[in-house]
Amino acid sequence: MGSTSEIGAAIIEAGATGDLNQLKAIRKKVDDEWEFQKICDEYSDFSTGRNVLHHAAEIGHFEICKFLINNVKVYINALTYKRVTPLAEAANGGHVKIVEFLIKHGAEISLPNIVGVSPLHYALLKDNKELVEMLLVGGALVEVDSAHGTPLQIAISRGNVEAVRALLFRGADTNFYFEVLDTPLVCAVKSRSFECLNLLLEADADPNLYCGGPSPLASAAKEGDTKFLKRLLEAGSDPNSLDIFKPIEEAAMVHNRAAVEILFPVTERIAHYPNWTVDGIIEYIDSEDFRTTSEEKLRMELTELKLGGMHDASKKEYHQAMMKYKMASHLDPYNPTLISKRSLWEAHLGLGSYAVIDALKWFRLKPDLPDPVHLNRGGNEIFKKFLLAGLAFSLDPHNNEACIALGFTLFDWFALLCQISSPHEILDLYYFPNFRS
Repeated sequence: MGSTSEIGAAIIEAGATGDLNQLKAIRKKVDDEWEFQKICDEYSDFSTGRNVLHHAAEIGHFEICKFLINNVKVYINALTYKRVTPLAEAANGGHVKIVEFLIKHGAEISLPNIVGVSPLHYALLKDNKELVEMLLVGGALVEVDSAHGTPLQIAISRGNVEAVRALLFRGADTNFYFEVLDTPLVCAVKSRSFECLNLLLEADADPNLYCGGPSPLASAAKEGDTKFLKRLLEAGSDPNSLDIFKPIEEAAMVHNRAAVEILFPVTERIAHYPNWTVDGIIEYIDSEDFRTTSEEKLRMELTELKLGGMHDASKKEYHQAMMKYKMASHLDPYNPTLISKRSLWEAHLGLGSYAVIDALKWFRLKPDLPDPVHLNRGGNEIFKKFLLAGLAFSLDPHNNEACIALGFTLFDWFALLCQISSPHEILDLYYFPNFRS
């Protein structure tokens, strides 16, 4: 019929266009059935790594999926360069029948992609209730963190009360946060879902837990609907907790007088306010003095976090350093240096997915990437790792140990490599002196 690459290209095209008859015709022309299976499994798009099963699952072609699994016996958990499985493709497309079929035939239900997104994340992001229930009943892990947060954070942020209830029933941690630093309670306030807030508090969520951004109470202080504020106060939220501003200040900054009036009786006086009354607080918030003081507070907090993070890193306390820089990024979200250093420390801790998430954020903040010789040290180190991963892949695409020393799997790095540049551009970087080992 032609070369293996020609056969592979024809198989991919048949899968991507949903042409089952063409796929069956190709199979008849390949002498060895085992050879046909091997080509289906191993031949993929160069740019994405999707094989024929990925394509069929993505477009929702049930009959092709059934033919490939039942008749051809293809590998059901194949990974793209971004570590996306056929099950994840089907979940992302909302193809419930295919998801059910793949699970029934042994597909791994919770394999995350390169940025931690699992089929359950996709189902929640699409608000697909039937799919969420199917995955949870099938045993999907509920504590899989991702670039979008945990399943619980996603469900709460979308106000999906049924999903929140189901996740809590299966033991989802009401206090867990990492990549998305808004705790589940803060997510509930921001999504304006009072029912989700109640569910979390009834499940023993800590009303005083927060990191990097406003506390749950400070977030509620900005809401025009004061029932969130009152409920958190009833649950034991501390009105005198101080990140940079107290909750009463957060309320005054958005001119939420009702919230200021609720918080005033339970808030300790702030010494530098000249007139400690409801009107006096709101008036002072609008003053030049407050703006100057606020800017200085932000600068001092940011400096303290950065210096503290560098100090922690110098003692190889990378987790503390990483968390300080995550908090700093909340104050200065468009600073690529904070993100690149964070990514390196995550790599030191072996947190490959988190490091890749942050590396991708770093590249999005630097779309006009300069020549490597002009990059900061953090950027150079990241590029060095990309280069080494690319070279290792070109030498031996099946040798995962080549990148273990970098704290990532080979395919983690190569997937990211493929997103940021062409192979030729990456290999050209090898000839810059500051990239040589």
